[in-house]
Amino acid sequence: MITRRQHIANVALQLFGEKGFDNTSTQAVAKAAAVSEALIFKHFGSKDQLLDFIIKSGYQRIIEHNRGGMLETDPLAFIHSVIDLPYKMVQEEPYFWKLQYRLADYETARQQHERFMRPVPARLKAAFAQLGYADPEKETQLLLLLIEALWKIEANKTDEHVRDMLEFIKRKYQTQVSAS
Repeated sequence: MITRRQHIANVALQLFGEKGFDNTSTQAVAKAAAVSEALIFKHFGSKDQLLDFIIKSGYQRIIEHNRGGMLETDPLAFIHSVIDLPYKMVQEEPYFWKLQYRLADYETARQQHERFMRPVPARLKAAFAQLGYADPEKETQLLLLLIEALWKIEANKTDEHVRDMLEFIKRKYQTQVSAS
């Protein structure tokens, strides 16, 4: 059973994702959620606190849903799970990622995204090193740049070829590099 508080947050997430945080009033959220505006303030205190709740609970769900891929011990399987991550996450939580894209300069959104991504670079670098890549650090930076760009493209549906690009990137990272 979904609580009223969670219902309000879900409706707000959808509206913030579609219209933007600044373009969505608490009155619009209340109307769409079929609750009073006062109830929103009772549960969250302010529109900013509602947004913070949405961001933090969104990342909590995402971390729980993607824990398996982060625990992958095979280096190539780990790299491939990281490559699949943007598409998978946006498919699971389209409004959340659309909102996250819109909030690039919002402190809470930035902090939560950094916290979510924190373990990834070191794990990628180790995976590339295990596979014998000459410059694991640069490979990691390149892959993270590609992934950052691709989740933003996918969240905004600006290019229907994201899946193809992810498959192309996976083919690039197929097997161990021969140590010469």
